[in-house]
Formats: sequence, structure tokens, C-alpha cells
Amino acid sequence: MYTTLASSTNYAIPFLIISVPFGVTSLLFIPKQLRERRLRKSGVETLAVCEERIRRGGTAVEMLNCSFRTTDGDEAWALVRTPRPVPQVGDEFPVVFDRRNPSTVESQYHLSSSGSRVGYVIQSLFGLLLVAAAVAGSLS
Repeated sequence: MYTTLASSTNYAIPFLIISVPFGVTSLLFIPKQLRERRLRKSGVETLAVCEERIRRGGTAVEMLNCSFRTTDGDEAWALVRTPRPVPQVGDEFPVVFDRRNPSTVESQYHLSSSGSRVGYVIQSLFGLLLVAAAVAGSLS
């Protein structure tokens, strides 16, 4: 006895099921992407001083507590992702901050790295899965 797929089989369903986690994850990246885009577009670059190196669950330094001067001359503090090479306490490194909200800060290294664009890759995969689901749905 031979089994064949019925003509009413909808091949789009597996693509849609797989695309759900990509869709949810891509939505979670949107606030981060907007923040980083605003910093790239209208942020002010300055030098920050590393005040504390923060390790989370291991030996690698993941975040830095730093201080910097705003354009008004006020001192501000912020947590930023670690640039490479990791600065020692007291070392200076470039950061970009939002003039309207100086607590919005990111290291210049992170903004120019490919790690800041991970969300775009996941959103592109989500779009490709939706297109594949649409094509598979129209062919079945």
C-alpha cells in the first residue's frame, strides 16, 4: 500500500509554527534598536572613565560602570557594554550619550560592532519564514 500526501495538505503551517519564536524575539529587539539608532544619529561622543568592571557569572567583564561629562559640564554615571580591549579601572574609552537623556549611553565600540545588529538578522529570518509560509501555502 502506497501512501501519498493529500492535495489538501497545507505546507505553510510548519513555517508558521517555526516563525513564532522568531517573531516574538524580533519584537523584543525593537526598543534596543530604536535606542541605538537614536544614539548613532544624534548622540554625542565623549570620553568616559571606567570606574568599575562588572562580571556576571564568570571571569569575563561584561559591563562597565563609568563616569563622563555631558555637554553642559555635569558629571553623569552609566552602565555600558564592555568595549574591546576591556579598559582597566581609571582608563578612558569613547562612549556616545543622548544629549536629552544623559543616562542613555553606549560604548562607541558596541555601536560600531556587528553585535548591535543581531536584531536585524533575526527580523530578516522572521520575514523570510513568513515569505516561505506564504509561498508554501499558495503551492499547496
